[in-house]
Amino acid sequence: MDFKTGLKLTKEIKKVKGVISILYLSGPTSETLKNMDMVVVYSSNIENSFKLVDDLVPDKSRIKQITLDELKDNPELKAAMSGEGVLLHGKAVDVTAEGMQLKSRVILTYDTTKLNQNNRNKLNRALYGGISTYKKDGERIIKEYPGLVEKIKAQKLGKGVLMVDRFNSSMIIQTLKNFEAKWKEIPVWTY
Repeated sequence: MDFKTGLKLTKEIKKVKGVISILYLSGPTSETLKNMDMVVVYSSNIENSFKLVDDLVPDKSRIKQITLDELKDNPELKAAMSGEGVLLHGKAVDVTAEGMQLKSRVILTYDTTKLNQNNRNKLNRALYGGISTYKKDGERIIKEYPGLVEKIKAQKLGKGVLMVDRFNSSMIIQTLKNFEAKWKEIPVWTY
């Protein structure tokens, strides 16, 4: 649907009872909105409103109709809507960390190139755990022990890159300090 058609359609859709916002999506890049032309937000699920809008929309157009309550339960759609398209009618939907139930996290990047091999290995075992093998009564025993990353449920994003909940980041940072590794912190919000 082109923008001109979207404007004409908006004039009719905004007359439907319960419509509070209409968003025209111009070339959305978000995976969530990729197959939509417009998003129509309703104050509540008013009987027949969805059907009336469906009848107004040309066959080739794709419109997502959603109520505010449904939008609260769909943080991915809300986030995608906040960065895509043009508001044709109504008020913008507020996107807040509390409303989207986002989690405060930290991406930690660290560099061990200036550490000697012994300290680099110790840091690696402290973060990611390891395996020790020994013999007891002639039998070979393998013991695995978890590292800090597993204990606090951090995510390894790549070589030297971790994402951890903000309240657990101090444990990783203290470990990096102990081994004199360089690091950077990037605060982020995630689902």
